[in-house]
Amino acid sequence: MNKIMKYGLLTLAIVGMLSSCNDLKNAKDNNYPAPIIPEPPVGTVFTISELVEMVTISGDPDYKNDTIFKDDSSIYGIITDDETSGNLYKASFIQERATGKAIELYMKSVTGLRIGDSVRVCLKGATLGAYKNTPQIQDLSPLNVVILENLKFIEPEVTLITDVIAQNKICQLVRLENVQFVAADTTKNWAENDDYGERTLEQFVQIDSVTWNKVGEIMVRTSNYAAFGNKPLPTGNGYLTAIVTRYRDTWQLVVRDDNARDVYMEGERH
Repeated sequence: MNKIMKYGLLTLAIVGMLSSCNDLKNAKDNNYPAPIIPEPPVGTVFTISELVEMVTISGDPDYKNDTIFKDDSSIYGIITDDETSGNLYKASFIQERATGKAIELYMKSVTGLRIGDSVRVCLKGATLGAYKNTPQIQDLSPLNVVILENLKFIEPEVTLITDVIAQNKICQLVRLENVQFVAADTTKNWAENDDYGERTLEQFVQIDSVTWNKVGEIMVRTSNYAAFGNKPLPTGNGYLTAIVTRYRDTWQLVVRDDNARDVYMEGERH
């Protein structure tokens, strides 16, 4: 009887071991599921408008008056620019639909964020400040950004270069119509081979059926790492959609991509 029990227990042990081996093999073949990472707490909810108002833009762009978020807090908004084209690195822009106010998110590493993502950004541990007069939320971990929905795009505001500056549309998605690159830039690419490209965009408004007046200029700054950086600039007149930024006292545009969604300048020059 003892022998029977002994052999029976041994058989069960072997069966258990085989079963465990099969489970391990199946887990290895199918990969283990990604660990479940809990979402960061919501805490106090700020609007992007409130954060932008908290940022000090002074005459000295190197002035530091940063705010470090030590408690649980969040903002909500829509991603309006991402890293897909290579014109941004470890950065994106977020805008709130209600007011149009926006701010740059500067991350600790690259992210999977995409234009149109509706997100919640957990601010705990991050820093609110400005880089050369562009408001930023800095030191953000990608784990601090919770994607709520996709394809919730924000339409760019059609505006004038003069209003971009006068109305402080910093970090906002805008569309400028009746624009062209100045003649001196039309033989250039978007960017230099080994550096950023800084190209001048000019805008016109129609006075009568034959007369167009120039109303302003703004710089378009493009990274040489952008997928379209080594492509020639468009030479005609048309529209351009971009994010407004600022470097010291220079207002700039960051183009998301050179596709027809954002850039179409095939019309006759003014």
